[in-house]
Amino acid sequence: MRALILEGIATLERYRDILPGYVRVARTHGDLRLSILVRDGVRDLLGYRELPPEIELLEEVPDYFVPGAVERRVMDLLAVGGFDLIYAPREGDIIRAARLRELAGIPGQSFASALAYRDKLRMKQHLVDAGVPVWPSAPVNDAVDFWTALDRFGLPCVLKPRSDRGSFNLEIIRDRAQAAAAIGRCAARVPIDAPFRYVLEPYSEHPMCHADGFWHDDRLEVLTVSEYVGATAARPSLGAVFGSLMVDPASERTARHRDLVERVVAALPSPRTFCFHAEIWETQDGPALNEIAARPGGRFVAYNLQNATGVEPAEFWFALETGVDPRRLGYRGPDGIRPSGSVALPYRSGLVQRVPARCGLDFVQDFRPAAGVLAGSVLPPQGQWFDTLGDVVFSAPGYPALPRNLDRLLEWAERSILIGAPGTAGPEPAR
Repeated sequence: MRALILEGIATLERYRDILPGYVRVARTHGDLRLSILVRDGVRDLLGYRELPPEIELLEEVPDYFVPGAVERRVMDLLAVGGFDLIYAPREGDIIRAARLRELAGIPGQSFASALAYRDKLRMKQHLVDAGVPVWPSAPVNDAVDFWTALDRFGLPCVLKPRSDRGSFNLEIIRDRAQAAAAIGRCAARVPIDAPFRYVLEPYSEHPMCHADGFWHDDRLEVLTVSEYVGATAARPSLGAVFGSLMVDPASERTARHRDLVERVVAALPSPRTFCFHAEIWETQDGPALNEIAARPGGRFVAYNLQNATGVEPAEFWFALETGVDPRRLGYRGPDGIRPSGSVALPYRSGLVQRVPARCGLDFVQDFRPAAGVLAGSVLPPQGQWFDTLGDVVFSAPGYPALPRNLDRLLEWAERSILIGAPGTAGPEPAR
């Protein structure tokens, strides 16, 4: 079996975790050869003198994130010889991978399915037609659409692209001045008279959860539900904590989310096997889908799922696609799901005086300082709500203890990551 992998994860350091996982799957499979296209800098990062024997090709594609070069390289590879699978776990690759599969006649997610899971408006239309509860939204293709939708939903509201990476170009609008500025920025991103391809949604104070897991052979293989805490894509705030805490899988709350996810997947043109990340508002009438993606969640969402199951999500999904039982890679099974939380530590600007190499709290599984958070560096004022000092994954003996452990973790970060005004002296040596 030969697999072509488009691995376009945005954070360079994450390749240290991701690529060895693909090799583990191939080694476990026993007859799986990998060709992997990646962004620039990966080979230097990994320091391979020789590629693992399971990897036929590991190639950096210049301008990976700009449409054009990746598509051309894949088409050249497809012209030479047979691949059984095109695997693309990142949101920037979903559409082009579907187009390339159909071009080459390779099974997998179709273009129609990829569009339904990427285009928020198309997605919700499918669901409304099937009677699935969704959070309201309205198309914004020009300024008239924008002001009409804003008058309908009121303030505050959320303006975001129908399809984009992460939370890029998302606007939270709280007053008329912000509304005018937001629609001006939106218009500036497209050619004159071109459709904006945005949506406007009402802002909510309801709890928001994310549901993550794997769908395989027409059934739900794994589901975890976590509630967002602090600032999220729905509630951005500079200087705030943001993260999520898992909900007990045996709870009625999780059961309601499970029912919604199954209805959503049934209503959409869904692949046979995929990883999903859904964001769900918990309204007074029950869960309502905000959006769902056919790929792993980003950053702390992925860390949460890995900690809960025992396997990195892209590796787990790749195993399912290639016929490898994830239990052979460390999956603990549904009865072994671990209570998990993950958080992006609140950002602070100034001179970094001390950053611990590790977190000594016994419930912390992983602490990763953000790029640039190094002793002696100066952190500028926060530019985006998702800027952070680092990501942390943690557990607890039971689900009720996760909030307490989060509080202890934030107290540790405040004490242990020392940041002062530029020009101030560092900490005194510990005694």
